[in-house]
Amino acid sequence: MLKSIEASLTHETLLELSGYDYKKAYDWFRALRGRFDLDSPLPAYSNRASSVLGVKEEDINLHWRGVRAAYDRVRAPYEIIDEKSVFFSPSLTSSEFPVPFLYAVGNLSLLSKQRLTVLGTLAPSERGGELAAEAADFALERKFALFCPLMVGVSSLAMAEMLKRSGNVIAFSSQFPTKAPNEQLKAQMMDIMRKGGLIIGPFGPAAKMEKWHQVIRNRAIGALSDKVFLVEEKDGGPAWRIFDSVDPSSSIRLISSHMMNRTGYSFVLEHMNSGAMQYDGKKDFKKLLTPRPRTVRPARPDDLTLDLF
Repeated sequence: MLKSIEASLTHETLLELSGYDYKKAYDWFRALRGRFDLDSPLPAYSNRASSVLGVKEEDINLHWRGVRAAYDRVRAPYEIIDEKSVFFSPSLTSSEFPVPFLYAVGNLSLLSKQRLTVLGTLAPSERGGELAAEAADFALERKFALFCPLMVGVSSLAMAEMLKRSGNVIAFSSQFPTKAPNEQLKAQMMDIMRKGGLIIGPFGPAAKMEKWHQVIRNRAIGALSDKVFLVEEKDGGPAWRIFDSVDPSSSIRLISSHMMNRTGYSFVLEHMNSGAMQYDGKKDFKKLLTPRPRTVRPARPDDLTLDLF
């Protein structure tokens, strides 16, 4: 049986029952974990869980069956990463949107590598595209994994450059990682798989695509990032929301200066004044090599097994 699948099914059921209130669902999940064996199917203890949750037993079982059916429809192999995994960050459960599971397809061992998170606008300028390629060059040179949100624009350009040269790519999705948001990204996902990469995200098989998933995705990317390069983004754009979710006390944040003195790009100077470092040219990537404290323990051999689809 897939590791942690029953606990994952329980958490997704609780998300549905809570109306996708992530904090409430996680509080429920912890309450059940303290009383029951979550490796057992939820219906085995739903009559007792009912009093803990204040939810009718028949409602619990009804939602569980729907979630179970969604899991059964998945045909590609995938892995569930839980809170006990070497690859899990405690920050994922300490935000306003706690996430106790990640779902992954591909080469899980890439999570043991140093990662460079590359962020940017959905509609980059020519210079933005050049900077995305420079970031990929640096990641290749240092044997980092390139870690990007699965979206068009700067991140997609950086991943394409990395894949072209058989570099290591981790794409973070706002859907279950076997689902493609559009045809362009579907093609890139297949390329990632063919070239030994990894697609990962916090949404299980039963999750339906919603706009607000991007908020959960952004917080999760921030929790897993320790070297971040923001290439280009207008004030208030989605890349800034990811950038601002990264903990500046334990991560290195680098911003391209090419946005300075342009209308609609005042966030750049504000962030530089509050501690983010400035990128003027390739030599500045060295700033990302400053040692920072790491809380991840060394990977064990059994943490690194995952089939490709």
